[in-house]
Amino acid sequence: VATGRGYPDIAMAGFNYEVVVGGNTYQVSGTSASSPVVAGMVSLVNAARLAAGKPALGFLNQAIYQHGSVFTDVTSGENNCAASPVCCDEGFYAAKGWDPLTGFGSVNYKNFYNVFFNL
Repeated sequence: VATGRGYPDIAMAGFNYEVVVGGNTYQVSGTSASSPVVAGMVSLVNAARLAAGKPALGFLNQAIYQHGSVFTDVTSGENNCAASPVCCDEGFYAAKGWDPLTGFGSVNYKNFYNVFFNL
Protein backbone atom coordinates (compact mmCIF):
# COMPACT_ATOMS: atom_id res chain seq x y z
CA VAL A 1 0.00 0.00 0.00
CA ALA A 2 1.43 3.34 -1.04
CA THR A 3 1.41 6.10 1.56
CA GLY A 4 2.54 9.70 1.60
CA ARG A 5 2.42 12.15 -1.24
CA GLY A 6 3.76 12.01 -4.76
CA TYR A 7 4.00 14.88 -7.14
CA PRO A 8 2.55 16.32 -9.19
CA ASP A 9 -0.78 16.22 -7.37
CA ILE A 10 -2.81 17.32 -10.39
CA ALA A 11 -2.22 18.55 -13.93
CA MET A 12 -3.59 21.23 -16.20
CA ALA A 13 -3.10 21.97 -19.86
CA GLY A 14 0.08 23.98 -20.16
CA PHE A 15 0.47 24.89 -23.82
CA ASN A 16 -0.14 28.14 -25.69
CA TYR A 17 -1.92 30.28 -23.12
CA GLU A 18 -2.46 33.76 -24.45
CA VAL A 19 -1.25 36.48 -22.08
CA VAL A 20 -0.90 40.23 -22.37
CA VAL A 21 2.22 41.84 -20.93
CA GLY A 22 2.76 45.57 -21.34
CA GLY A 23 0.09 45.73 -24.03
CA ASN A 24 1.73 42.95 -26.09
CA THR A 25 0.15 39.54 -26.61
CA TYR A 26 2.26 36.41 -26.14
CA GLN A 27 1.67 32.68 -26.07
CA VAL A 28 3.26 30.99 -23.07
CA SER A 29 3.50 27.36 -22.01
CA GLY A 30 4.47 25.27 -19.02
CA THR A 31 3.63 25.32 -15.33
CA SER A 32 4.00 29.09 -15.34
CA ALA A 33 0.90 29.12 -17.52
CA SER A 34 -1.16 26.30 -16.00
CA SER A 35 -0.55 26.95 -12.28
CA PRO A 36 -2.37 30.31 -12.30
CA VAL A 37 -5.35 28.63 -13.98
CA VAL A 38 -5.67 26.12 -11.13
CA ALA A 39 -5.12 28.89 -8.58
CA GLY A 40 -7.96 30.82 -10.21
CA MET A 41 -10.26 27.82 -9.93
CA VAL A 42 -9.42 27.47 -6.23
CA SER A 43 -10.07 31.20 -5.77
CA LEU A 44 -13.53 30.85 -7.33
CA VAL A 45 -14.39 27.97 -4.98
CA ASN A 46 -13.03 29.93 -2.01
CA ALA A 47 -15.12 32.98 -2.95
CA ALA A 48 -18.26 30.84 -3.10
CA ARG A 49 -17.39 29.17 0.22
CA LEU A 50 -16.80 32.52 1.92
CA ALA A 51 -20.06 33.90 0.52
CA ALA A 52 -21.82 30.86 2.02
CA GLY A 53 -20.21 31.48 5.44
CA LYS A 54 -17.72 28.63 5.06
CA PRO A 55 -13.97 28.93 5.60
CA ALA A 56 -11.48 29.04 2.73
CA LEU A 57 -10.10 25.68 1.64
CA GLY A 58 -6.53 26.21 2.85
CA PHE A 59 -3.93 23.49 2.19
CA LEU A 60 -5.55 21.22 -0.43
CA ASN A 61 -3.20 18.26 -0.69
CA GLN A 62 -4.97 15.97 1.78
CA ALA A 63 -8.35 16.71 0.18
CA ILE A 64 -6.93 16.12 -3.32
CA TYR A 65 -5.76 12.65 -2.28
CA GLN A 66 -9.10 11.86 -0.62
CA HIS A 67 -11.09 13.01 -3.67
CA GLY A 68 -8.78 12.13 -6.56
CA SER A 69 -11.68 10.72 -8.56
CA VAL A 70 -13.03 14.24 -9.28
CA PHE A 71 -10.14 14.90 -11.65
CA THR A 72 -10.06 13.84 -15.30
CA ASP A 73 -7.56 10.99 -15.48
CA VAL A 74 -4.95 11.51 -18.19
CA THR A 75 -3.94 8.07 -19.43
CA SER A 76 -1.60 8.79 -22.32
CA GLY A 77 1.34 11.07 -22.91
CA GLU A 78 4.96 11.47 -21.89
CA ASN A 79 7.35 14.23 -20.90
CA ASN A 80 10.64 13.02 -22.30
CA CYS A 81 10.41 15.36 -25.30
CA ALA A 82 10.23 19.12 -25.07
CA ALA A 83 8.46 21.49 -27.47
CA SER A 84 11.63 21.44 -29.56
CA PRO A 85 12.73 18.30 -31.38
CA VAL A 86 15.01 17.43 -28.42
CA CYS A 87 14.14 14.17 -26.64
CA CYS A 88 15.69 12.50 -23.61
CA ASP A 89 16.04 8.85 -22.68
CA GLU A 90 14.39 9.52 -19.32
CA GLY A 91 10.90 10.77 -18.61
CA PHE A 92 7.54 9.85 -17.20
CA TYR A 93 4.46 8.40 -18.86
CA ALA A 94 0.80 8.94 -18.10
CA ALA A 95 -1.10 5.87 -16.94
CA LYS A 96 -4.47 4.94 -15.46
CA GLY A 97 -4.86 6.39 -11.96
CA TRP A 98 -2.24 8.53 -10.28
CA ASP A 99 1.00 8.77 -12.25
CA PRO A 100 4.20 10.84 -11.95
CA LEU A 101 3.41 12.79 -15.13
CA THR A 102 -0.10 14.10 -14.43
CA GLY A 103 -0.85 13.21 -10.81
CA PHE A 104 -4.57 12.45 -10.49
CA GLY A 105 -5.20 14.21 -13.80
CA SER A 106 -6.53 17.53 -15.00
CA VAL A 107 -9.02 19.70 -13.16
CA ASN A 108 -12.63 19.47 -14.28
CA TYR A 109 -13.91 22.68 -12.71
CA LYS A 110 -17.53 21.55 -12.33
CA ASN A 111 -16.50 18.37 -10.50
CA PHE A 112 -13.86 20.23 -8.48
CA TYR A 113 -16.39 22.88 -7.42
CA ASN A 114 -19.07 20.35 -6.49
CA VAL A 115 -16.76 18.41 -4.20
CA PHE A 116 -14.52 21.13 -2.77
CA PHE A 117 -17.33 23.62 -2.13
CA ASN A 118 -19.07 20.99 0.00
CA LEU A 119 -16.07 19.96 2.12
